[in-house]
Amino acid sequence: MSLGRGLAVCLLVLLASACRTVSANDRETAAVHQNLAKQSLSAGDFRSALGEVEKALEADPGNAEALNLRGLLLHLYFARPDEAIADYRKALELEPGFTEARVNLGALLVAERRCPEAVPLLEKAQGDLLYREPYLAENNLGWCKYLMGDVEGGIAHLRAAVAVNPRFCLGYRNLAEIMDGLGRLDEALRLLERYGKECPSEPDADRRRALVLLKQGERSAARGAFLACREKARETELAEECLRQAQLIPEQ
Repeated sequence: MSLGRGLAVCLLVLLASACRTVSANDRETAAVHQNLAKQSLSAGDFRSALGEVEKALEADPGNAEALNLRGLLLHLYFARPDEAIADYRKALELEPGFTEARVNLGALLVAERRCPEAVPLLEKAQGDLLYREPYLAENNLGWCKYLMGDVEGGIAHLRAAVAVNPRFCLGYRNLAEIMDGLGRLDEALRLLERYGKECPSEPDADRRRALVLLKQGERSAARGAFLACREKARETELAEECLRQAQLIPEQ
């Protein structure tokens, strides 16, 4: 077989593979594996979730929802940002109106400090009035604006996030971090108290509150907050760090 003919055959094989018809049975199979992936994710079994979503994509490679789910797993649980970005982008190519994938991609780009790429995605997501979690777009947009130097714009978006979802702990945490950095300690403390109220089992809220209290000279209250952090964090590095910080403050 000549080289040219061999290349032509290879191209035909690749084209046939890329354009294979997905049957109704394939889509059903993909849906079953996708549901199993979601169940595994809810149970905290991330490897099984990834395995199931891979099977879903084997059955239906053009399943945008499965691509978004695989992107989410690779992003949040397997530290594979480049692969996750590719999955999110592919999901959006297949379904340009897929706002959840757009917000997930924006969030990952924010985490990668690629805000100029993230902002247009998140601003477009804001325009989808049917999207059920608009506070996620507001939060990521706010944090990006802050990182890009638009502090007041960032604060406005973050306030919008917690206005839409008053139980959104990350929004309070991010707002508190900005206020702390600006030296607006009373506001930071109020936001951290709200963070702790909405997420009472979260030790990070107590640790951050303790650090602000120390800046205010409230050493006894700070010690109590560090000990609360230690109690909630249990046998973790954070528990050890909070205990160490508490021990540096003499009892009064």
